[in-house]
Amino acid sequence: MDVSTVRERGAITLPLSRREEYSAVIDDAFEFLRVKDLLSPFRKIIVKPNVVTSSPPPVTTDVECVRAVIAALEKRVESEILVAEGSGCGDTLENMRKNGYSSLGVPLVDLDSVPFSVRRNGKAEVLKEVYLPDVLEGAAIVSVAPAKEHTITGVTLSLKNLIGCLPSEKYSGFWSFKKSKVHSLDTHRVIRDLALYLRPVVSVIDAREGLMGGHLSGRIPHPPIGRVVVGTDPVAADREGCRLLGVNPDSIPHLRTC
Repeated sequence: MDVSTVRERGAITLPLSRREEYSAVIDDAFEFLRVKDLLSPFRKIIVKPNVVTSSPPPVTTDVECVRAVIAALEKRVESEILVAEGSGCGDTLENMRKNGYSSLGVPLVDLDSVPFSVRRNGKAEVLKEVYLPDVLEGAAIVSVAPAKEHTITGVTLSLKNLIGCLPSEKYSGFWSFKKSKVHSLDTHRVIRDLALYLRPVVSVIDAREGLMGGHLSGRIPHPPIGRVVVGTDPVAADREGCRLLGVNPDSIPHLRTC
């Protein structure tokens, strides 16, 4: 396995330039990181992609990356596997269908259309009380996110990806974005708090292409980044993702506090 960098303990960066390479590269990474040992105790695994809109990759997570993650999981654990998201714009399941997710062979869950309950954590700063979908309770979160710069938070990687888990019934209304209420708070502190409730067990950051200058209408760098980060520490993985985007990870507030 060609490990490009191991700057951060708990995350590795591997070369990946073609969609056909996702399966082998992610499987190798899961083996190297002993993901089976971490996930075997869980009866349910939630694969959380970034399907913020109906746009194709790299605005959203490439379905082939998600497919490779599911295959690597099924090879190692007997847990129930679901793919779950709550889009920022449009209908989540329709957004997934437009991006080929119906072919994945596992249940697709719209996190805005399922029951939710309140949870509390005294260590939180701004989300001491938060509403979260019941389907996430007791599950291992595998966050599978494209590597993108973000106009508000600097980057959106595996931790920022958690915002899609917030039910729109409770977190919309600040503007048209279905999770917009979080941006009426300090978004970095929101991300930090969400990680207390939903910290990913495994993070996969797809930087095969990358998106620079914005998370919805940015540009793919030339040449594309050609890397994937896999980590069992989401902060370490996101710090590596920052470097691939040319962003100093120490400049991202939520990566200093998570």
